[in-house]
Amino acid sequence: MAYEKWIDIAKGIGIFLVIVGHSHCPPFLQTIIYSFHMPLFFFLSGYTFHYDKYKLNKSAFVTNKFYRLVVPYFFTNFLILLILSLKDSLTMNPLKMPIPVTRSLIGIAYGNGAPLNPPSIFANMVDVPTWFLLCLFCAYLLFYLVAAFHEKYGLTLSYIVVFLTAYVGFAISKFIYLPWGIDIAFISMTFMFTAYIMNHYGAINTKSKVIPEYFSWFLLLFISILLNGRVDMNLRNYSNLFLFVIGGLSGTFIMIGLAKELSRYTNVFTEMSEYLGKKSLVILCYHLFTPIFILNSIPFIHVREMVSNSLFLSTLNILVFSIFTVVLFKKIPFFRRVHSM
Repeated sequence: MAYEKWIDIAKGIGIFLVIVGHSHCPPFLQTIIYSFHMPLFFFLSGYTFHYDKYKLNKSAFVTNKFYRLVVPYFFTNFLILLILSLKDSLTMNPLKMPIPVTRSLIGIAYGNGAPLNPPSIFANMVDVPTWFLLCLFCAYLLFYLVAAFHEKYGLTLSYIVVFLTAYVGFAISKFIYLPWGIDIAFISMTFMFTAYIMNHYGAINTKSKVIPEYFSWFLLLFISILLNGRVDMNLRNYSNLFLFVIGGLSGTFIMIGLAKELSRYTNVFTEMSEYLGKKSLVILCYHLFTPIFILNSIPFIHVREMVSNSLFLSTLNILVFSIFTVVLFKKIPFFRRVHSM
C-alpha cells in the first residue's frame, strides 16, 4: 500500500488524545476521548493490515509483531521497574513503589493494565499504558485468522464470526480479565475488521476531503456517549457493547476525516501530528513515566501542584518530555532498535 499521510496524522491525533486523557483532564472531556481513542488505534491497525503479505509465511508475521510490540512492552516495563527500584534504594526521599517488586514482575508477565477481576496475586504491570501493546499483539494474531476466514467464506459469515467473537470477549470480561488483554482483543475485532474491509473495498477514498456523512458521525457519537456514558477498554468498562462499538467507530471516522483534511495542507500542526504519529509507540511507552518522574523530582511542591492541577500545563509537561524521550532514544542505537524507530 502506498504511503498515506493521513494515517500517521490520525495516529498523532490519537496519541495526543491519550496524553490529554492522562493529564488533568475534566471528566466530560475524558468521557469523549475514551469513547474512541483506543478504537481508533485498533481501526488503523486493521486498515494497514495486509493478509496477502504474510499469507504464506505465518511465522514471519508473528515474528514481526513480536519484535514490534512484545519486545518494547517487556523492555519498557523492566526498565521502569529497575529505575524505580534504584531510586527507592539509593535516595533518602524514595519514590515509593506502589506494588512490591515481586508482584510487579508477576503483573508484567500477566500483562493487564487494570486491577484484575477477580482480585488475585496478579498485579497490573508497572507502565500501565503499555497494556495496549500486548493486547494489540494478541489482536493481530486473532485477526490473521479472521482475515483467512474472510478470504475463504466471504464478508457476511466473517462479520457474524467477528460479532460473536466480540460478544465472547465482552462476556468473559464480566468474570475474569484474561492475560495480555485477550478478552479486549476479541472486542477489538469489530474495529479491525471494519477497517480491513473498508480498505479492501476502497471505502475510504483518500482523495475526498472528509468521510461522507460527517455530521452523522458526530450525531452518533453524541448519542452513544449520552446513552452509554463513560467507557474504558483497559478497565473493561463497555456498558452497552453495541453502543460502545457505534461510539468507537463514529469517533474514529471523525478523527480520520480530520486527519485527511489536515493531510491536504503543510503547516506546523500537520507536521507535528504526523511526527507524533510516527513516534506514537515510544510516546505510548514513556508518556506517563518520564514527565511524572521528572515532575516529582522538583523540590518545589507548589510548582508540582500548579502543573499537576492544570489541563494545559500537565498536557504540555507530558508532551514536551515525551518528545524529549523520543529525541534521546533516537540517538542511542540500542533503544532505537528495541522500539523500531
